[in-house]
Amino acid sequence: MQASSPFFSLPSEVRDRIYDFYLTYDHGDFGDSLQPHQLYLDGAVYSQPLPALMRTCKRIYEEMSPIVHGQAAMRIEIRGRVDRRIGFAVHGTLRFDRLRKLWLLIPLEYPNWNQWLYFFGDVVRHTPNLKVLILDWTPRPVPEHGWSGRVNAKKEAEFFEIIESLKELHTFVIYGDVSARWIDRLKGSELRIVRHRSRWWREPGDP
Repeated sequence: MQASSPFFSLPSEVRDRIYDFYLTYDHGDFGDSLQPHQLYLDGAVYSQPLPALMRTCKRIYEEMSPIVHGQAAMRIEIRGRVDRRIGFAVHGTLRFDRLRKLWLLIPLEYPNWNQWLYFFGDVVRHTPNLKVLILDWTPRPVPEHGWSGRVNAKKEAEFFEIIESLKELHTFVIYGDVSARWIDRLKGSELRIVRHRSRWWREPGDP
């Protein structure tokens, strides 16, 4: 694309919206792994091709770079009782220190905290510059009484402690209907909370 293209006569805000739409993740963008530490952490380098549009000219490359290199999506998938798969969608090379925005997609009905919370904590420890966290999840409510209620409350507390450890985080976006207990906990933070009761992500076959 030439620098004289009419595309560059569009306001920068409009071009950014076009880039955001173009870079929207799809199901095929995720790499799922049964051993996510080995694939994404532990010194591993995980890469996907750069977007084709980004390679058309130097100016577009420079304009898209902060978006492309500054965001990623992490998805939890559990099949059966023990088949836990965690995948990332990213354009280019996944470098956690460059991430400014992270989507956390949890298409699970039950929390299943032990299947993903520890790994999420490790991811957060590698993303010190994260500014926006987007959670897409509607977990089934767990009764507060009894053993399961106590365990769930403990894991919820650990989850929020992980989020609160992100010193640069300023915005927490929630897609999905979460419990009132979550909202009460978040009200005590300095984060900007954006809440949407409807889900953002759609799994194959969802209405």
